[in-house]
Amino acid sequence: MKWRLLPSWRTLLIIAGIFLFALIVRLPASFMTLFLPQEIQLRDMQGSFWNGQASVVGVGGVLVQEQVSWNFLPQALLDARLVWAVRGRLADQTSKLELVARAGGVELNEVSLALPLEPLAALHPDLKSVQLGALLRVTAKSLSMRSPLVASVTVEHLFTPLVPQREFGSYRLNFKGETESRGGWQIATVAGVLRAAGQGTFDIGQLKFNGRLTLTPQSQIPGLSPLLASLPKSGEGFVLTF
Repeated sequence: MKWRLLPSWRTLLIIAGIFLFALIVRLPASFMTLFLPQEIQLRDMQGSFWNGQASVVGVGGVLVQEQVSWNFLPQALLDARLVWAVRGRLADQTSKLELVARAGGVELNEVSLALPLEPLAALHPDLKSVQLGALLRVTAKSLSMRSPLVASVTVEHLFTPLVPQREFGSYRLNFKGETESRGGWQIATVAGVLRAAGQGTFDIGQLKFNGRLTLTPQSQIPGLSPLLASLPKSGEGFVLTF
């Protein structure tokens, strides 16, 4: 009788591990789209899940970033983390961040983004009809659901095609969380013909953004003055509560 020599369970485990490792290493770039919301689209993807690029990133069918690349940083494995350096562009403006995955969850570090306001504002039903446009500059040391939100957003050259004669101005929004999901915000004017000042609260978990905003025109703004006149007046300004 002949006996067949079967591999040991240790050998089978090693073979399975090698196969799984090879499969993970060769994951195509398109694999990441399985984890993205339907509103976010990546076009012309090349490379792998670990190191790759996409020519365009869109939100709701509108371009928000071009020439996006992601590169895995293997040295972070020493700290039990998976880290990717992500880069992109919006026209001549650069964007960058670090995407970090660890046992406790996912976070974004060293965030510096240049984004268009239009597709993001269009996601809110009350803002979609206003067709607001601007360049957003988002900066944050770290964004994580495990820690309170601390971030700064600069809104540059705010405009709407409904008032094509001029831009309204540029503004700075500061967000400071009190818990992982709730906190407060403040807005101040950097420059412009429409001064804005106000503050309020936000709740990421319930998708709520509340506050009181005072808008004070520094001169006549054709097309906008009738809208402002419909708001309650406070001194030289008009109050918008939401």
